Amino acid sequence: MPQTKAQPYKKRFVEFIELFSLIGKDSRLFPKKCGTCGMEYQSFPEYIHKTSPVQHCLEDYRDASDAVGTMQYRNCACDSTLVIRFTRDEYPLLDAFWEMIGSEAKERDKPAQEVVSEFREQCNRYILEQKDL
Repeated sequence: MPQTKAQPYKKRFVEFIELFSLIGKDSRLFPKKCGTCGMEYQSFPEYIHKTSPVQHCLEDYRDASDAVGTMQYRNCACDSTLVIRFTRDEYPLLDAFWEMIGSEAKERDKPAQEVVSEFREQCNRYILEQKDL
């Protein structure tokens, strides 16, 4: 089977992808432990590599009454859903990120969740390609 060349990262996504890749260095977020099976993910790349995405992957809860910020969902190997909650403290460009997602969705006449999925795929690929994260 011929190898296909990976698509380049969308220029508008790059700044946000690079910052997302660094959240794994935040000791408030990692290591991440599955409450069901006890599996512990030491870093964001390990978390991305050893878990699987769920359909709604990133959700914006910045306007929620408990001010959670954004949640990222992935499934552990045991099928338990894991959640990483982060705010502007862990991801300073959080508001700009969601503005970019909304703008990109509007310009492309696509649902925001479709743009989030595209971002997630590119972000995960970036994280897995970077050996020093």
